[in-house]
Amino acid sequence: MTSPRSESGSSPHLTVKQLAARWHTTPSAIYIARHRGRAPQGFKSGAKVLFPLAAVEAFEAAQMAGDRPSGRRTAAEHRPPEALRARRRRKPATV
Repeated sequence: MTSPRSESGSSPHLTVKQLAARWHTTPSAIYIARHRGRAPQGFKSGAKVLFPLAAVEAFEAAQMAGDRPSGRRTAAEHRPPEALRARRRRKPATV
């Protein structure tokens, strides 16, 4: 009988627990993302869900390629604040 492969990374597949550790999240978040289609393509092997390492890396690369900068400017590019307008005084209400 052969022993199961260790979880040290000798397999070309990641378990939900390993993917959660890689993405610094919880296994529940991985299951939810998989259900919503926001995780790499995986497959069930018995009771476990496995994600091919190549699919995970391709998914991460696609996410990085689609990431946009926040649009914030650096401090040197900010314009000086505009002067505030003087407030109009309200006319007193006549009774």
